[in-house]
Parts: sequence; structure tokens; C-alpha cells
Amino acid sequence: MLHTAIYIVFFIGAFCVAIAILNFLFEVWRKWQVKQADKMVDELSDSFIFVEKKKGILIAASPFILGVLLWVAIGNYIGGIIGFVVGLFVPSQLIKMARANRLRQFQSQLVDTLLILSSSLKGGMSIVQAIEVVCEEMPVPTSQEFGLILKENRLGISLEESMNGLRARIQTEEVNLIVTSILVARETGGELPRVFSRLVSTIRSNIKLKQKMATLTLQGRLQGVIMAILPIVFTYYIYKQTPGHFDIMFQTDLGRKLMIGAVVAYVLGLFFIKKISTIKT
Repeated sequence: MLHTAIYIVFFIGAFCVAIAILNFLFEVWRKWQVKQADKMVDELSDSFIFVEKKKGILIAASPFILGVLLWVAIGNYIGGIIGFVVGLFVPSQLIKMARANRLRQFQSQLVDTLLILSSSLKGGMSIVQAIEVVCEEMPVPTSQEFGLILKENRLGISLEESMNGLRARIQTEEVNLIVTSILVARETGGELPRVFSRLVSTIRSNIKLKQKMATLTLQGRLQGVIMAILPIVFTYYIYKQTPGHFDIMFQTDLGRKLMIGAVVAYVLGLFFIKKISTIKT
């Protein structure tokens, strides 16, 4: 009876500890999920893509959702791992792609924006009126970004703070030059149309230089894409031809070690190819 009572007490204690650990892990996961959702919503809102927080939480939970779905669909834990990894990286990559695409559009419209600002100022308008013309004449995302400056200005926020907000949202050398030029000219009484004309020349030169660098690094980037796809395609082809070909890699210690080494070498290779073919400007 004493042994039975000890076993019961031990079982109840272990059960309570397990429940406490699960509750702790769930709370940690929930906080992480909310934090990731807030981060995603903020990043998307900076690009004028507005998402409800509930949808942001769903996006943050996508690693677990995809992991479970692929596990059930494939019937193997490997599918669950693949789904988890895909869900972990795909949402953040999609957000980065959306922001990068918006940034490219904004960069491509900078020269026209400066020309409109310069022409408006030459016509006797103030800088705020010139920004209004930009909002009317330019498409998104330029009209959205400068429209936000106008809204903030109407709410009583100074133009300096609004321009610094633009610089914080779009962190590029060209935008930094434009904002700095406007703020310095307002303080010192400089001639903004002449400054904008010089900026147009500088930005055009920078765009040509970046296009030339993109052309020169195209070969390296293509090699990176090919090296990323080739092992996956090769493995899939061999598996389809002989499904048991890779069994030894999962059933033996040496095979598992070689698989880990191959994955590490694969990731490092992609990382170094990206570093070599990327030139910071």
C-alpha cells in the first residue's frame, strides 16, 4: 500500500509539473506570437499595407500551422519539419519583398518628384504647397509618403519632424540627402531649386552606378539561385527513381552526420555566394 501511495503521489506530482511546464511553454509561445504579430503589422503599416492584429497573429503562427498540415498530408515528421521551416521564413521574406518593391518604386520616382518640387518652388510656392503638388501629380508610393507629411503638418507636427519621419521610414542615401537639403535650406535660407537640380544630377548618377553594379553581379546571383535549386531538384529526382536510395542516410549514425554536414555546407555556401555577389552602396 505504501509503495502504491508513493507511486500515486509521484504520478500526480509529475503530472502537475508537466502541466506547469506546458503552461509556461504555451505562455512563452503566446508572447512570442504577439510580439512577432506586432512587428509584422508595424513593418507592413510602414509600407501602407494595413493588416489587422488577428491576421498578424495568424501569420506569426504559420510555422506551426504549416508544420502540422504537412505532417498530416505527408504522414511523416520530415514533412512537419519542412512545413515549419517554410512557415518560419516565408512570411518575413514576403514582407521584405513587399517593402523592397515599394522602395524600388519610390526610388524610381525620386527624380520626377524633385523636378516637381523644384518647378513649384520656382513658381513662387512654399515647400508645403510644393509637397501638395507632388501628392497630386505623383503615383503611389510617393503620393502616400508625401501625403502623410501633409497630414502630419495639418495636425500641428512641424515639417522637420515629418521629414525626419520620412527619413526613418525610407532609409536610403537619396532620401537622406533630400531631407537634409530641405532642412538645412529652411534654416539657412538657401535656394532650394538650385539644390534640387544638383540632387537630380547626383541621384541619376547613383542610379546608373547601381544599375551597372547589378549587371556586374548578375552572374554571381544566378549562380546562387542555381546552387540553391540544384541539390533539391537532384534529391527529388533520385528519390523518385529509387525511393530507398537515401534510407542509409537516415538509418545510420554516419549517414545522419553526413546529412547534417551537407545541410550546413549548403547553407554556408548560399550565405557566402550572397555575400560575394552583394555590393553595399
